[in-house]
Amino acid sequence: MLSEKSLFHSLALRTVMVFTALAGLSACEEAPTPPKAVSSTPVTLYKVQHSDETIAKFPGQVEAAEYSNLSFRIGGKLQELRVKAGEEVKENQLIARLDDRDAKAQLATAQSQFDVSSAMFERMEASVEKGAVSRSTFDEAKANFLAAKASLTNAQDQLSYTELRAPFAGLIASVPVENYQVIVPQQTIAELHMPGAIDVTFQLPEQKMRMIDRSRARKNRTSEMAWVSFSGMPDKRYAAMYKDHESTTRQGELSYEVTITLPEPDDINVLAGMSATVLLDMSKLIESNAKLWLVPFGAVVTDNADPDKAIVWRFKPSDSDATKGTVEAVEVMITRGISNGLLVEGPLNDDDKIVAAGAHLVKEGQAVTEWTKEGGL
Repeated sequence: MLSEKSLFHSLALRTVMVFTALAGLSACEEAPTPPKAVSSTPVTLYKVQHSDETIAKFPGQVEAAEYSNLSFRIGGKLQELRVKAGEEVKENQLIARLDDRDAKAQLATAQSQFDVSSAMFERMEASVEKGAVSRSTFDEAKANFLAAKASLTNAQDQLSYTELRAPFAGLIASVPVENYQVIVPQQTIAELHMPGAIDVTFQLPEQKMRMIDRSRARKNRTSEMAWVSFSGMPDKRYAAMYKDHESTTRQGELSYEVTITLPEPDDINVLAGMSATVLLDMSKLIESNAKLWLVPFGAVVTDNADPDKAIVWRFKPSDSDATKGTVEAVEVMITRGISNGLLVEGPLNDDDKIVAAGAHLVKEGQAVTEWTKEGGL
């Protein structure tokens, strides 16, 4: 038999083991699951800056403000070409002449028929008054006379059509044909530009075209709203005025052609087809209080759901830590690029911070942490 001391020790040991097991079981049931760490992407933030710049820059092309594509009304062989590109001509000066031998022969035939029918008509007219010929015979002679007269007029016109003359004084911009070439009616023989003014055309993106206020554009039509520079003198600007714009886009393009006009410069030779640079004051065309914001180049990205939409990621700081927060997409419209970033329009505010570096790595509502450069040696 066990002694009383041994029995007590055995019971105490069992009791300790039971309590230990129960404590372990309780610990297993009540121990909380450690929270999962929320991933936060480090990004560089940039505080947007308001810009007062409203001047947009576009590549342009020179065109003649007033011009005429000179052509013959009839076809034939080009017998004489009297001008060349770059030559100045006077009003009514002969530009070109077709081979007129057939026209002269037709005129001679028509003249002969007219002479005969005219003489016959005069005799019949005198005879019908005396009653020597019937009224029907006289009417036939009159009809023949009128037909011969019309044929003569037509032959005279056909001969005049073999000559091409300048409708006004100006500059021959191009001569796309060669002498002795067989041409067809309405084929351009020479392009004649009227001196005094030139036009410059450029493409305005669809987004900006939608913003143009027509009444404002008409109101400012006579004011200087654009400046043009040319490759020969890139540092000199020439003031220009709005002229008109197309109402439809060109096939395959999302832009509209705008035309501005200016006096022909007297210190540089500017010809149609030359390149130009247009600086356009959008404030003269757009009735809008929209601000321009200067943002870094890498801050503007495309929306995955809509590749044609440009966005920036606005930082929304948390209440507990200003360096941590989430991002939200803000749609913007790029107006133009300058040396230190992009000028955009959009619903941004003066105190907004946007993701400047790492913008392509985040998505709507993602947690981010502002990355700051650590100090050190």
